[in-house]
Amino acid sequence: MNYNEHLFIKSDLVYMKTEVLDILMYLFETYLDDDQSDIPSEDSIRNELSKIGFHDAKVTKAFDWLDDLAILKDDFTYDEELGSDSFRLFSPLEIEKFDIQARGVLLDLVELGVITPSQRELIIDKALALDIAHIDQEQMKWVILMVLFNLPDSAGPFTWIQDLLYEETPTIH
Repeated sequence: MNYNEHLFIKSDLVYMKTEVLDILMYLFETYLDDDQSDIPSEDSIRNELSKIGFHDAKVTKAFDWLDDLAILKDDFTYDEELGSDSFRLFSPLEIEKFDIQARGVLLDLVELGVITPSQRELIIDKALALDIAHIDQEQMKWVILMVLFNLPDSAGPFTWIQDLLYEETPTIH
């Protein structure tokens, strides 16, 4: 389900309760997934989001999330110490925040070799930074997609997750 379908289904709820993830999903589908040379200024995007009905405080948090991801991307290194045979235990906070299917997606993607354990840790960090009470599998897929989109050398995993998100049969690269 793409964000516009999500927005249509939840159209009455979007104006009453928006989450940072809703704004990020909208930005991704509207701007980031296309040719990046045509992205308007941040002020123009903020004005558009305000007209749509997104709350300014949440819009600011969404832009802060993206800025933090850009900083983390620059500092990101693949930790060779975290091999594919590593075992991940989720903290009590992560268990509380991520439902079992969301955690399962992360573990499965590492086991399949689609993402590295280091990428998984960055994804978990960025999912927790959304400050959402509960993240389900669909939301986790969006977080994974947005993080991978911003990481260097992640084209294959990004395409795989994009196919998974849009319910197409993922292709192993």
